[in-house]
Amino acid sequence: MKISKHFLIALFCALSQNVYAQSADTVELTDDPGNWFRSQTSGTPVSVINAGERVDFKINDRSTNTRHTVSLLLKPENSKLVLDQKESKNGTISATFDVPGVYVTVCKVHPYMTGVVAVKDAAGNIPDVTAGSLPFIGHLGAAALPAGTVLSVLNTVAPADADKTVKWDIRSAADQVIPAVPGVGEVWVNSQFERVPGQTDSGGVPKPGTITVVDAETFTVKKEINGLTAGGMWNNPHNMWANFRLDTVYNTNWFGKWINKIDRQGGGILDSITVGEAPTHIVTIPTPGSPQFGFLTVPLSAGNDIVKVEDRTGGLQIIDKKPTGAGNNHPHGHWLTCGRGDRTVVPNVFKGLGFAGSVSILDTASGNILKEFLHDPNDALRSALQMPLAVGECHVDGVHKAYVANAVSGFVSVINVDTMTIIKNIPVTLTPDGQLGQNILHTLQVPIQTPVSPDERFIATAVLSLTSVPRSSTGSPDHIAIIDTALDEVVAFVPSPLGTHGANWGAKRGGGYYVHVTSQFANVLAVVDPDPNGDRNSSDAATVGIILLANGSAGAGVTDGTGGQGVKPLPMTHDGWIQPTVALAGTGALSGEVEGWINLLTPQQKNPIDGGH
Repeated sequence: MKISKHFLIALFCALSQNVYAQSADTVELTDDPGNWFRSQTSGTPVSVINAGERVDFKINDRSTNTRHTVSLLLKPENSKLVLDQKESKNGTISATFDVPGVYVTVCKVHPYMTGVVAVKDAAGNIPDVTAGSLPFIGHLGAAALPAGTVLSVLNTVAPADADKTVKWDIRSAADQVIPAVPGVGEVWVNSQFERVPGQTDSGGVPKPGTITVVDAETFTVKKEINGLTAGGMWNNPHNMWANFRLDTVYNTNWFGKWINKIDRQGGGILDSITVGEAPTHIVTIPTPGSPQFGFLTVPLSAGNDIVKVEDRTGGLQIIDKKPTGAGNNHPHGHWLTCGRGDRTVVPNVFKGLGFAGSVSILDTASGNILKEFLHDPNDALRSALQMPLAVGECHVDGVHKAYVANAVSGFVSVINVDTMTIIKNIPVTLTPDGQLGQNILHTLQVPIQTPVSPDERFIATAVLSLTSVPRSSTGSPDHIAIIDTALDEVVAFVPSPLGTHGANWGAKRGGGYYVHVTSQFANVLAVVDPDPNGDRNSSDAATVGIILLANGSAGAGVTDGTGGQGVKPLPMTHDGWIQPTVALAGTGALSGEVEGWINLLTPQQKNPIDGGH
């Protein structure tokens, strides 16, 4: 086959477009909350350029401790630009922006990382954002909105303290509401965005994040833990789990490569270990009699694997590492089957170009993949698997079911773990005018953590809004969707603070459970009661507490107590995790404080599911 010279010249010109277009700006991807795509020109996440100019996106150790993507979420209707990667990257990614208008980039590993490229027209103006490119605008009753108006309500674009003060949900002690019924134990919160003077990586670059510990009886801040003694192995602390004695808490660093071992009572960092790129969640293996009992399982969201770590006498040690699916995976918030933990359900956030993800069921002990559900746009059920982020799991009536929150589609997928089939998809996000069942471009909402209550009656799905625009049906931008497991339907939408991200269940004094809800763009912890009157009907679910996490930390400024993401109530109340702790009561293995917590639990809270599932 003969290839013409003209074809080769045309091909060369097409391939060289990004190289030879004028570079108008360099954008560094950072670990700095609200300024994750930092323009070297503006110092903010907004780059302003002319049509036909190039932007170079740099991902390097100078600004970030892990890998990312630069992926287009929004572009003008007539733009032909394609900007995406099939896997997380380091290095430089360049793009030439072809037509005037607003372009929004995100990282698919850390989906709230947001950058904006505003391209001027010939008159030097930024064209309006149309409902054709962003259907969300249509739900506001408009055909288009000025670019400045759209940017003014994006909570993810807030580089300076002044921006955060205006855009975020910063509250004071006067806003506190203490629940009438106390809880039991403690609530550990990853206040991931809090600034700590002197807290840096090994290169001396400042990195954010603390852990705020709340007394669940008095609902006051008990202590705050930072990474000043972590030896540079602390960056955006994201999620936690505890050992069965409840004397140790393990913490991940989502924008780094490490997990930390923390003394629960004193708050000191006892050990840190490198596990891989962007570790997300930690769950211990509760399988009775297993040689892996108590091992930590940790997905690597900027990689493809799940890592097992053992806490040995000599320190934390990696035992095993296995892929969570075929090819690229980027796994995030997993869960083990309640009761025995013999299977692991993992959301693989994206498999390649675009937002298509998958969900895998693994054999916990071997790490073997038992089933992988791949996104299929032509399948009524698997079409919802777009950037699945987090899993909750239970065994209602003896059937193991997993609930998977999908960031882009806005659905929670229900999976029968025993038969390894998808049962249904539940819509949990809302458009501004209250419509269900629409994707992220219509809602600008993202469902994230979706844990099942220990009594396996309810799911609480944390739904984060990327904007400060309230919904007509809730009056708030964010909410908690309460799902009844008997119906697998949403029975209540509970308004929540801005940036709702994390949710987990803790014991309520006298019986039942609270949902503890964290919000990354707020400085409070919300406490939700799914059944305030105890009639087993959750239509009256309500927020019964707003707890201020800001505690006057020096140098934190407006970020004090903000960035709420991972949340771990202690004692751990789920079936499979509470029983080993209860079994240690009275043996001398537990501290006096933990013994006191266990004594406050009801028989049902000590053994949430009576029977061998």
